Amino acid sequence: MNPKVTILSIDAILSVLTFGIIATYYGTGNLTFAQGQTQQQQDQAAPFIVQNTSKSMQDPLPGHESHQIVIAAPPRSDGKIYSGVVTFTASIPVEVVVLHPYQPVASQGGGNQSGGEPLNAPFGDGKVAISLMKKFTDSPVNAGSLPFAGNALAFHTLDGKPFTVTYTVDADAKSPTTTATQ
Repeated sequence: MNPKVTILSIDAILSVLTFGIIATYYGTGNLTFAQGQTQQQQDQAAPFIVQNTSKSMQDPLPGHESHQIVIAAPPRSDGKIYSGVVTFTASIPVEVVVLHPYQPVASQGGGNQSGGEPLNAPFGDGKVAISLMKKFTDSPVNAGSLPFAGNALAFHTLDGKPFTVTYTVDADAKSPTTTATQ
């Protein structure tokens, strides 16, 4: 065996081991930093841009089975909120629906809720509050554009008439800021 090859091999092995130890020791901080960057990237707004033409279907919310709906921005399960603008044109007058997670608020006395409840429906393991905007149903033109924010966006009819809608959604999905409830 050639002594120069053996020395070179031992040097190579020691270099790899030394590099591994250094990388392990100092890499912990870099790994945390990299994870921090990933978390920061997750906290940043994610674009949600959709342009589509869709035919309505039966509304899947319990108690709304006689309604028709097109879901333009699907319900989010990651806790983020869509915030943006939607522009649409439909074959008949439609309502715009925005959904929000809903938790009833107890009254200050600890008893039953006072002040009533917003329009809501069962959804998954909880409830959603429903912003039902009818301003486009009274218009002679079945089209509109509006800013919106919520966990889902849809077009809807209460009378059950099927419809077709062409829409563009330009929004960001953002993490909400947590606030104290009253």
